[in-house]
Amino acid sequence: MLSNKRKKLTRREFIKGTAVAGTAAVAGTIGFPYVLRATEPKEILIGHIHPLSGFLAFDGQELKKGLQLAVDEINASGGIKSLGGAKLKLLDADSEGKPELAVSAVERLQRAGVVAIMGAYQSAVTIVASQQAERHEIPFVVTVAVADEVTARGFKYTFRVQPSAEQMASQTVKYISEIAKVSSESVKTIAYLHDDTAFGVSLSGHVVKHAPKYGMEVIAKIPYSPRAADVSTEVGKIKASGADVIMATGYFGDGVRVLKTIRDMRVKAKGIIGCGNGAFTHPKFVDELGSLTEHVMDGNYRANPRSPLTKRAFARYKEVYGTEMGPSTVFAYQPIYVLADALERAKSTKREAVREALAKTNLKEHILPQGPIVFGPDGQNVNAQATMMQILGGKIVVVWPDIYSEAKFVFPQPM
Repeated sequence: MLSNKRKKLTRREFIKGTAVAGTAAVAGTIGFPYVLRATEPKEILIGHIHPLSGFLAFDGQELKKGLQLAVDEINASGGIKSLGGAKLKLLDADSEGKPELAVSAVERLQRAGVVAIMGAYQSAVTIVASQQAERHEIPFVVTVAVADEVTARGFKYTFRVQPSAEQMASQTVKYISEIAKVSSESVKTIAYLHDDTAFGVSLSGHVVKHAPKYGMEVIAKIPYSPRAADVSTEVGKIKASGADVIMATGYFGDGVRVLKTIRDMRVKAKGIIGCGNGAFTHPKFVDELGSLTEHVMDGNYRANPRSPLTKRAFARYKEVYGTEMGPSTVFAYQPIYVLADALERAKSTKREAVREALAKTNLKEHILPQGPIVFGPDGQNVNAQATMMQILGGKIVVVWPDIYSEAKFVFPQPM
């Protein structure tokens, strides 16, 4: 009878389990029996927690594709060689964008025997999920989550490859200043429209802090709910400010609404510039809004377009999924390689050994626009760097810093 029950437990049942203790026990003792029985696993289980359903399902599914592509590449090239060619295997956990479900997902993945967990897209979800992972001493490698708090709590097991909120915001403001200077334009005032979660609040706060260093001032800072169906009131306040440039931070769905409203209300500015915006430099953004997106800029994480490794990864992604790899997906793809590098050096699947290897990461071969990936004592990638991108001719291209640029920027945008 027990044998039959094992065969009936499906991957979907694991993902959707809700009763923490009960489901965890089932997953740990029935769903993944190999982990508990073998001392030299042929598969290395990696859990990932993302919003695979709910209002952020599009974003979560994109991240899952990036993770899976990297896993498939590593397995196809021989797996983790220091562990006898052990193959990586992803275990999905759907947060639905809800922190409480992310916490229960950590419990299930812990019982399943994962060597590490990755996630979780939203800062608020990542904060609680990584806290739970820390309690269990499970390495937690952040895919996407920008809030500074993620790596500012003195945790030993949390590592983040992407720029923090402070890195992202300070670099974006610096890029605006540099682009304005090269263009012989004056940018003195900023109006900022942002979602009211930890994501938007954190980035906008840093812009307010860093703008004066470059002779700029945020004269309007307007929050909105990412679930809001209408942002015309908020955009109206931005328009009334008359600022030189408009900055915006949000997720994909609300980012689309924000730009469409800006265009519909004919808001004039020298530039519409995202800061870590989940929409402004996503290929689907251009597909949905077409010419309305032309000249929109975004200070955001991105792969190095000049890197042969990037070109190869992008080509494979399009071959497998039929679409372009978005910026967020890059930060699901690359962290898998960071974890694989740690596993190779650790020569062990013991979590503490993997954590120690992650802490000593010095990965020079990667697809990011930066030097080696190196983690500071807080687990933050000290060399993380954003780029300024712009939509030109319907294509999303890196325009700054010049060392990574693939096209000349247009600033100010034509009005």
